[in-house]
Amino acid sequence: MDYPIIIAPLGEEDGGGYLGFAPDLLGCMSDGETHEETLANTKEAIAEWIETAERRGMEIPAPGSAASRERSEKEHLVSALKDLAGSVDHIENRIQELERVVRDMEDRFHHEDAWARFADITSLPVTRQTKHSVC
Repeated sequence: MDYPIIIAPLGEEDGGGYLGFAPDLLGCMSDGETHEETLANTKEAIAEWIETAERRGMEIPAPGSAASRERSEKEHLVSALKDLAGSVDHIENRIQELERVVRDMEDRFHHEDAWARFADITSLPVTRQTKHSVC
């Protein structure tokens, strides 16, 4: 099986050389002084990883499974973000509606006070609304 191998240079603080790893096989990695040595060592590490997994009865991931898993995780994340954006839009619309209701109630209270003052001045009866509904 041909598993993808990633080879990256190591900094001098890490001893130099290169690090190779197989993203499909958790923990499968090796190193080397040169790119070629690292590639050969990592292929050997892959063979050992698979042999050990078979002895233990573990499932052996297919080549490229890490990329498929990452793609699936990204798709799930994008879907979750779209759902969240829809929720945020709904919440923003609801907040705007509540703000409009509050402004309407403030206007009603302001007018009720004005009518009450008018009634006091003119001695005309004014019926006040005592309940306001908020939708």
